[in-house]
Amino acid sequence: MSLISGLYTSLSGMNAQRQVLDITAHNIANEATPGYHRQRAELSPAGVSTVAAVFAGNAQQTGGVDVVQITRIVDQLAEDRLVRESAMQAGAQTLSTNLDRLEAAFPEPSDNGIAAMFDGFWAGWSDVSSLPGDVATRNQTLERAETLVDGLQRAAADIDQIEATTRESVISIASDINDLTDRIAQLNKAIVGSANAANDLTDQRDIVMRQLAELTGAVARPTDGGQIDVSIGGRTLVSGTISQHVEGTGGVLTWETDGSAVVAPASQAASLARTLSDLVPRYRTALDDIASSLVADVNALHTVGYDQNGATGWNFFDPAGVTASSIAISADVLGQPERLAAGAPVFPGPVAPGAFDGEQARVMSALADLAGGPSSSYRSMVTGLGVEVRSATRRLGIQEDVTQAAYAQAASVGGVSIDEEMATLVASQRAYQASARVLTTVDQLLGTLIERTGVVGR
Repeated sequence: MSLISGLYTSLSGMNAQRQVLDITAHNIANEATPGYHRQRAELSPAGVSTVAAVFAGNAQQTGGVDVVQITRIVDQLAEDRLVRESAMQAGAQTLSTNLDRLEAAFPEPSDNGIAAMFDGFWAGWSDVSSLPGDVATRNQTLERAETLVDGLQRAAADIDQIEATTRESVISIASDINDLTDRIAQLNKAIVGSANAANDLTDQRDIVMRQLAELTGAVARPTDGGQIDVSIGGRTLVSGTISQHVEGTGGVLTWETDGSAVVAPASQAASLARTLSDLVPRYRTALDDIASSLVADVNALHTVGYDQNGATGWNFFDPAGVTASSIAISADVLGQPERLAAGAPVFPGPVAPGAFDGEQARVMSALADLAGGPSSSYRSMVTGLGVEVRSATRRLGIQEDVTQAAYAQAASVGGVSIDEEMATLVASQRAYQASARVLTTVDQLLGTLIERTGVVGR
């Protein structure tokens, strides 16, 4: 190796180690940056140095070292698994949250729950059967009926609010999805046109991709030039630098191009769709059936019973179009406690049905224990909801553990280790110092050579 070649060789070593130091510093600075993957400078012998060869008169001089590329350290299988598990966790979290909201509409067991309201209502009829002529007892039963009606209406309103909130969430995530897909398309374009910052841009794109997957369960497929294509349920959402948009009108996520429904796998979108298509209508129908059963069972007994004045045929509840949100006390008895039909239609004793007969009220109170009756149906519904809530909570806990394990696996490869970076820093520093020492030595030799050859011929 000639002296001139030595200059270039040592200089290339210093330049290469400077880049290694820069990358190491970049890694250390981003140790806590979410989504950052450590980078590594890949070194390779530089081969022939033509400049050195010209000066040395030798076309086969070696040329030191080059940094051939800056590698982003990543386990792609682990990263793909993390994206998939994150989407499943987001879906499990959304479903669990909505089930918790449904359960909150039925605060059981509680003194203020509908079950307690049912108990109070039936107990009121039992009291009337014992004191059929007492106006205060009759008024108390009417008040308890109004409390039960309010409880059913409030639960129905809570379900309506859950539906409205979920529909708003669909609109919101549709906007978020469009923003994220546009961002991925922009990053695809930037990555293709960037030589130096592609690794950092890819990290940014991975973060955006994971967010998109959490919303929709989208999957990515790498293409030429470092770009990715993104699809949902097999339909392309992003192709290179071109993105498709979705809409969230009517509580349904649809493709903007043709209005067809977006078929999203496990994700927030899937759980929102399940909330609107299954949970809300199922529990609304169950509550409506309970209200309808209550009205039908009570009215069936009340219309044939006798009131305090010996009259009959009064509806206790308004029988028209009964749902949990529309249930109401009938105008026949509202504010008229004397019209409560406590008397039985058939009375075995010598006294005619009327003021002092509480037999029909006793039969009414027995509805509390009727198999398949409103109270029994309500308890079954609440029990089923509780089982569903606990199951969703348990699945969420399991999924959180799985996602955390996937994150740890990905981080074990691509995460920054300060100890490793410090070791690299020390090694690179010493290599830089050694190259600098070589450069200094060659410079001294050249100085001596020039100084000596300068006096030749004197």
